[in-house]
Amino acid sequence: MKAIILGGTSGIGKSIVNRLEKVCDKVIGVGRKDVDTTSLISVRNFAKKNHGVDVLVLNTGGPPDLKVSDISDEIWLENFNKLFLSFLTLTKEIGLKNDGYVFLISSFITKQPGKELIISSSLRAGFINLFKSLSKIYEEKKICFINLAPGPMKTKRLVNLLKKDNISIEEHAKTMPGKHIPDPNEIGLFVEFVVKNKIKSLNGVTIPFDSGLLEGI
Repeated sequence: MKAIILGGTSGIGKSIVNRLEKVCDKVIGVGRKDVDTTSLISVRNFAKKNHGVDVLVLNTGGPPDLKVSDISDEIWLENFNKLFLSFLTLTKEIGLKNDGYVFLISSFITKQPGKELIISSSLRAGFINLFKSLSKIYEEKKICFINLAPGPMKTKRLVNLLKKDNISIEEHAKTMPGKHIPDPNEIGLFVEFVVKNKIKSLNGVTIPFDSGLLEGI
């Protein structure tokens, strides 16, 4: 079994790589030096070179957190490629095998958008809707499409976002349900469990890893 994990050199992606190495014969953790997700030429070349995959994880670093008035057309287009077109292109061209899995690492913010993380919440929400459609399109191949929507996790991105407001990880944890910030390994463990046990009843679903931050059900 072959697995490819975008953003697999750090954070959530690296945790998934570490767990899938226990159940897959070949695991490729992909970093920026391997493929530039803002360039469709780079994405297509990567798909051609690595054609044929059982488990694909669509994951990439978050876009900049800017005020809507500060987001230029160029920034919108660059991140549209990164968070939408590159994921679609890989899904179509990398050669998904029957009975496989596609995991999307999105964000809980798509369910509860606000004044911050505007690029992330809007573009990710758009792709999540397409991702649901892809789960229907590929159902004859018995490929499961599972969207994992994490809230704040102990990653470098969270540390950098908090630094803008001079807030430490420890201080932020006090504002979380249970006063706890999850470790990315929790998502890695979940992905391993699904793949190892060949869970096929999860398809076209969104599973929040938000510690209960989301309002409503």
